[in-house]
Amino acid sequence: MSTSPGSAKKRKASDMADTESDSHRRLENPASPKPRSIMHLPPELVNQILDHLIPNLPEIGEPAPEAFDKLVRQDPWYDFTRRRSALRNLCLVSHFFADLARPYLYHTIAITSEEVLVLLFRTITENPEYCGWTRSLSCHLTLTNSRVVRKTKRCLNKLLPAWREGKGLVFITGYLESLQMRRASTDPDEYYEMAQGIFGMTITALYSLETLLLQLPAIEHDRDYFELISCLRITMSYFNTEAGEKCRSGYLSILPQHVRSMIPDRLESAALTPFQHLTTLLLQGDPSVEDPTRIDDDDTDDGDPPEVFGVQTRHYHPLFELLPALTTLEVSTDDGLFTFLDGEEDLTDVLARPVTSFHLSPTKHVYLHSSVADPRNIGRILRHAPDLETLYMQPRRVDSFHRIPPQDATQADEDCLDQALNKYGKKLKHLDLNWFDCQGSEASIGVGGRLSTLPQLKEVERLCIQLVMLYGDLPAGEHMMQQRPVVDLLPPNLVELTLEDWWWDSLDDFDTFYRWPDGQKETHYREKKEYRETVLDMIKGLGSVSGRNAKPGRDGEHKMHKLKRFRFFIRTLPTWLPVDDESPDVQELFEGVREGFEKAGVEFVVDVDQPLEMEEEMQ
Repeated sequence: MSTSPGSAKKRKASDMADTESDSHRRLENPASPKPRSIMHLPPELVNQILDHLIPNLPEIGEPAPEAFDKLVRQDPWYDFTRRRSALRNLCLVSHFFADLARPYLYHTIAITSEEVLVLLFRTITENPEYCGWTRSLSCHLTLTNSRVVRKTKRCLNKLLPAWREGKGLVFITGYLESLQMRRASTDPDEYYEMAQGIFGMTITALYSLETLLLQLPAIEHDRDYFELISCLRITMSYFNTEAGEKCRSGYLSILPQHVRSMIPDRLESAALTPFQHLTTLLLQGDPSVEDPTRIDDDDTDDGDPPEVFGVQTRHYHPLFELLPALTTLEVSTDDGLFTFLDGEEDLTDVLARPVTSFHLSPTKHVYLHSSVADPRNIGRILRHAPDLETLYMQPRRVDSFHRIPPQDATQADEDCLDQALNKYGKKLKHLDLNWFDCQGSEASIGVGGRLSTLPQLKEVERLCIQLVMLYGDLPAGEHMMQQRPVVDLLPPNLVELTLEDWWWDSLDDFDTFYRWPDGQKETHYREKKEYRETVLDMIKGLGSVSGRNAKPGRDGEHKMHKLKRFRFFIRTLPTWLPVDDESPDVQELFEGVREGFEKAGVEFVVDVDQPLEMEEEMQ
């Protein structure tokens, strides 16, 4: 029986339909895995995925990018912007994804422009429920800079008319009303503090904040944040806490009547009290400002060194008093002073009492980046923070500590670093200090420019120190190195140790070595042969009593038995870098030393510093 072409086509189509239906039935088989979307995943798994999108802020000292769309992968802000962009795009997918991603979007925020500052303030006033999400906030604006003040006012005038007020904190509502009244003013005194006020209200509302980076003025042209500190103390008086009551009682007696009337009797909820969780404070000197202390050799108008510039950390002690949980303080580009000078203007209008020092009693970790603090001021930090466990300082190059007149190095200054370590450094676990030049001010370190207290610091586990601070400057330091084993000059329970090969008279060679002719380099290298042998013997002696080689001392106490890593950092380049190919290179010189440390179970590392000028010449 024949079939028509039409019936054959129908049968073929029917067979294809059966095949497709079979595949659907196979997918619907309970034993087969079903395709799932992110909405079907367990909430804890979704949270883990979104955790990986939370950005990390760039390190302290990084300026805000000028154009986000031109960032390259190596840029410090590249990863930050891409992660935030991914979270923002998730919020635009659907209401479901917005509810998931929005808390992560507001977890870490960077204020990189005046518009971002105003928009963030508007967001938290219109949506107070967002305030508990933010854990890290950074402000990369100098809030007293005239350009920043003008741009903030323009952004405010643009956005404020359409502001939608939410049911938030009482003091923010009152501040919004004052902004409405002042936004049309052309008097600079009327709107000068707007940027500080908006930022102050913002961080006060973010009651779960844990990390705050605040960019501060580094030059006198931009005034300090007196208005910001005043704003924070006024808002704290709204809360029923010990700090709030202290602010309230201190302020009511000195505030003008029209300001005093703004503080209501009703106090905000203690659960919303700001700064109770803020553990890390980063004070960043404006990185866009050029350091005027770095002068050229030709700039010798009158022979006087220029005024040191930088963040005046001591002026922000009222801020420290508002942070009961502060454990870590980082400062970049400070001015080197941590106590008030005689006759120096203070925040008397804020505190209503003269202040000569400040306290960091809960602080355990202090990091100073690009600092010009001299040894005496480092000791004063120890006095301000008696519970300090970490003290780190990376120096900024200046020609001299011109505030300190030359002193007799055989006598210790009554306020020297060595005495401060003896009195206040017993809880230190990590100590990292170095300077370029302390000639003439050795007494601010200790007797003979040495830190003789180090062996008494039994809690120190990580130490980075220069040879000159152990033995004193050359040539006496080299003779003492031959007489005193370095193990007797160090804390006994070290786990990691870095010794820097640096002496105060090394600075000229450090600056000019890359310009030396080969003949001068060869002569210097030969002259330093005995010094190299002395250093190698000193390090070999350390390896013989470290790690598994450690033995009890005269009093029965072990020394260096915990040591796991030793690093020798060479900065005196002409002493260690040979010119000819016949002489052993740096790594070969230390080969025998390395073997001794390895047998003792201690990792041994030799690093060589290279000035930027030398790197550029070699390219």
